[in-house]
Amino acid sequence: MLVLNLKVAFGQTNPVVGALNHNLDHIKKMIAEAHLAKVDLLIFGELALCGYPLGDLSYRRDVIARTELALQALIAITAGDEYMGPVVVLGHVSRATILAPKIQRSLATAHNTASVFGQGKLIGTYHKHLLPNYDVFDDWRNFVPGQQELVFTLKGHKVAVMICEDIWGDSDRSEGLKASGVELVVVPNGSPYSRTKRIERRDAAIRFASGMDLAYANLAGGQDELVFDGDSFYISDSSEIFRADSSPGLYLVSESRPAPLEPKDLPKLYEILVTGLRDYLSKTNQVSCVLGVSGGIDSALCAAIAVDAVGSENVVGVALPSRYSSEHSIADAKKLCQNLGIEYREIPIEPAHAAFEAMLELSDLAAENIQARIRAVLLMGISNTQGQLLLSTGNKSEIAVGYSTMYGDAAGGFAPIKDVYKTDVWQLAEYLNSTRDHEVIPQNSITKPPSAELKPDQFDSDSLPDYKELDQILELLIEQANSAGAVIAQGFKSETVHKIDAMVRSAEWKRSQGAIGTKTTKVAFGLGRKVPITTRFEDL
Repeated sequence: MLVLNLKVAFGQTNPVVGALNHNLDHIKKMIAEAHLAKVDLLIFGELALCGYPLGDLSYRRDVIARTELALQALIAITAGDEYMGPVVVLGHVSRATILAPKIQRSLATAHNTASVFGQGKLIGTYHKHLLPNYDVFDDWRNFVPGQQELVFTLKGHKVAVMICEDIWGDSDRSEGLKASGVELVVVPNGSPYSRTKRIERRDAAIRFASGMDLAYANLAGGQDELVFDGDSFYISDSSEIFRADSSPGLYLVSESRPAPLEPKDLPKLYEILVTGLRDYLSKTNQVSCVLGVSGGIDSALCAAIAVDAVGSENVVGVALPSRYSSEHSIADAKKLCQNLGIEYREIPIEPAHAAFEAMLELSDLAAENIQARIRAVLLMGISNTQGQLLLSTGNKSEIAVGYSTMYGDAAGGFAPIKDVYKTDVWQLAEYLNSTRDHEVIPQNSITKPPSAELKPDQFDSDSLPDYKELDQILELLIEQANSAGAVIAQGFKSETVHKIDAMVRSAEWKRSQGAIGTKTTKVAFGLGRKVPITTRFEDL
């Protein structure tokens, strides 16, 4: 389809931060594909050439210089009379020619830039104006803001360039562009997934477009804690007419009238969790992982994610039963591994447990924690010996209230469900079983009461309220930043709320040492939530 008499395409890439040659090769291939498809305008994502978020690598002169050389190499391949390929819009880092404003107080010497080029020439350069400094974003720290608009003409149409946050801000700019005759706004983005973000993006784009067309190009793939979910889209007549999927690739805009977006989309959430783990492993040059399988729901879901990320042949599940482990837990762990087709190992911890008891006089709590730490030592031994990434299997509900053992079950290099509440863990397990041709997660793991099994007849409910209630309280405290008093005002019991609020506060030191994991919610522990470990603020 020709939009505004232009054949538009998105180059949705999965860059590796700092891997210029890798990123350059993928961009070259997409330009060549777009050339063959007779595309007029090809749009890549934010900092697609050098990777995003760049963080403090933006201070490195060599990173900036190598990126600028790579850009020149790309411009050169569009030269020559025989080149009839697209005009390209590409995000990259560039050297700032003006210093950061005094109010910025930053070491920044670089711009977050988008360049437009074709026919061997640089058509124009745009520097991001609005630098976000919230949630996981730290652009105000790393970049110097731009001040100029960029408008160019393509086949008789005036096209403007903006970058990500720029369309979320000043509505006067939209009116100014429209008044100057701009028909299409091109927006490179590095917008990571959260469960409501896809709808928020559409709303922001439609508000800004306001009579203009808007082409929103996103990155794809995982980068540390973030997953860029692709989803590039085209807005025309104040509605979405095209949407790409999550995978890297070249997407030609066509009038497909995509289905409405769902705010709580379990298939999309699961896809994001798989992508986050898969890309973390591949981008850190790892190919396999190991995890403890307890027979519980959390380790079962993590094992399923791992299998879909790297294949069953690259996942090892290790059951580490103690004197308190129930027969059904061992049976459920073994059944899970059979269902997934992964290697199952069983290493009873009783010899080490008894040895520690002989060596130390343990309190009741220490006696529980020592079991988790023995398991971590054994799992790390396997991880080091076989070169496998150890997965930490805790969910967001447990991590929020500190219901884990440091240097025990909290140990690991990556936590796949770190930002998934317990109630969502159950929903994802049911979803998996309902969409596969065989049982993935044993039904008993889903239905039985959760238990750490560190002492006789122990259940999570001994220490925590029902998970449905707990997750509602945690979402109000964490995602919505409510005080305990404000949560109580919504109908929750005062004693319960104050207990949970105190547990969240006191667990901050644990979270500061925890493994990274894929962000899925508005406020994720890690980059997205910065709270002092030592704090005594009063809830009045």
